[in-house]
Amino acid sequence: MVALSLLSSILFVMLNAFSIWMVSSLISTIMNPEGSHSTPIINAETLHGKLENLAVQLVGTGSQLEQLGNLCIILVVAYILKNIFFYLNNIAISFVQNRMIMDIRNQLFSHLQKLPISFFNKNKSGELTSIIMNDVSNMRVAFTQSIQSLINEPISILVLLGMLLIISTKLTLYALITVPVSAFIITKLGQSIRRKAKRSSLSIAGLMNILQETIGGIRIVKAFVMEKFEIQKFLKENKKYFSLTFKQENMKNLTTPINDLIGVSVGVWLLWVGGREVLVHGTLTPDGFIRFIIYLFAMLQPARKLGNVNAQIQVGLASAARVFSITDVQSDIREPEDPISIHKLTQGVSFKKVSFQYENSSTPSVKDISLSIERGEVLALVGSSGAGKTTIADLIPRYYDVSKGSIEIDSIDIRSISTNQLRKLMGIVSQDTILFNDSIAHNINYGQPEADLDAVIKAAEAANAAEFIADLPEGYDTIIGEKGTRLSGGQRQRISIARAILKNPDILILDEATSALDTESERKVQEAIDNLVKDRTVIVIAHRLSTITKADRIIVLDKGKIVESGTHTELLERKGKYHQLYQIQFAGDEAL
Repeated sequence: MVALSLLSSILFVMLNAFSIWMVSSLISTIMNPEGSHSTPIINAETLHGKLENLAVQLVGTGSQLEQLGNLCIILVVAYILKNIFFYLNNIAISFVQNRMIMDIRNQLFSHLQKLPISFFNKNKSGELTSIIMNDVSNMRVAFTQSIQSLINEPISILVLLGMLLIISTKLTLYALITVPVSAFIITKLGQSIRRKAKRSSLSIAGLMNILQETIGGIRIVKAFVMEKFEIQKFLKENKKYFSLTFKQENMKNLTTPINDLIGVSVGVWLLWVGGREVLVHGTLTPDGFIRFIIYLFAMLQPARKLGNVNAQIQVGLASAARVFSITDVQSDIREPEDPISIHKLTQGVSFKKVSFQYENSSTPSVKDISLSIERGEVLALVGSSGAGKTTIADLIPRYYDVSKGSIEIDSIDIRSISTNQLRKLMGIVSQDTILFNDSIAHNINYGQPEADLDAVIKAAEAANAAEFIADLPEGYDTIIGEKGTRLSGGQRQRISIARAILKNPDILILDEATSALDTESERKVQEAIDNLVKDRTVIVIAHRLSTITKADRIIVLDKGKIVESGTHTELLERKGKYHQLYQIQFAGDEAL
């Protein structure tokens, strides 16, 4: 497609130059009764003279009216062909540009899916959204215009410059003297535009962050009567964005007037110098001079477009820098070169002197944890906020890699297993239920797309969700809204449990799955969990201690360390940390 575009562009420019030459022949040959082509100043052996003779032969040797008719036919044919090649050039390069941008956006989104959880903890979702949508769009706009100009305009300039050299080498060299001045000015303006475009990209990302946070937290905004505060915050950021984009446009709009001023100055100067060559020195024919001026001003248009390309490219480069700052990020979760295959849990999960510290944290979240979880065991993790419960749960599916020690599944270090195969062994039900704006059936079979409706219904029944789904207007085809907003908290949680049941995982991680529910919803969800945990290895992060009294073993964490271990009854009898937590919770204090 690029080759087709280049060929079409060359043919278009050649026909354009031919059209200009033939139009000038209208002046020099047809409208001059004596025929200026016979003027002895032009040497018939030179390229200029040969082209002049060719033009005369094409318009014919009949009467002036016949020559005019021939010229009109030639021009019509030339313009038809020229526009055919113009269309082919544009459609070919448009395909290349849009395909390139599509590939970049696909690559960026695919790369984001491969990055670890730690990356998303460090980067705001609004900024990532802005990069994928706005910055890639800026690249598209910039490159759609600039790549086309970088192909077409240089070819136009070279061909027209060649025609100018044929007519008068001396005048052409005079014209080229101004090129370094124009290039210097354009480069300086382009650098300023690029800096402002980069700041504009950051500013629009800030706007998107405010939008997402405000819309996502609209209930809190209204509850605390903070509408005016949020409006002022948005207005301030929007004004900053306006200021940056206006300055950027100001720089871009300076490019054309400066180029025009330089071009006209050159044109006027050459008009004076060339006029003297004709009137005083007699080294150039009037026809040749007219033709030179026509080609010179024809060359100013592609030169002006090429000057503007720099401003357009700088905007694209500023956005490209942000796009590639994401694609250049490498995941710190390394896939094993020769992964060990494991399809089923047969022994259990073990932590061997595991320590982990979050990036930018001054202290480890878990320290020297050694722990074995037998196959089929229900293990509960309890402790105050920040004790390391969720961190331990996140280390098992390798959302993060341990800082020290190792985690093993069936005596195999999980770093020796591919992350895909590792995570296929697991089902996770979290406190913050993640559902998609799709049907209930799709949300349940998410991760198991091959599951049929019967399997989905059985999973929903096991999760105590079938009853409320049946009451919905479209049953399993009901669209549940963004993040499942059309369902209650308990209903969302049961859909999440149904999803885990359908996956049928060997290892189940329950991350405070009932903490945000009312008593009735908790009861139904707990019944669903009881169905889910049968014959599985389960790790429960407990928020309400009443939900883990039947656990095979309870691990009590404090400041990243294991301080107690035992059954519910054993731990209460010891009257240690667990007993203290239990007393606080059932004394009516705030839930832990």
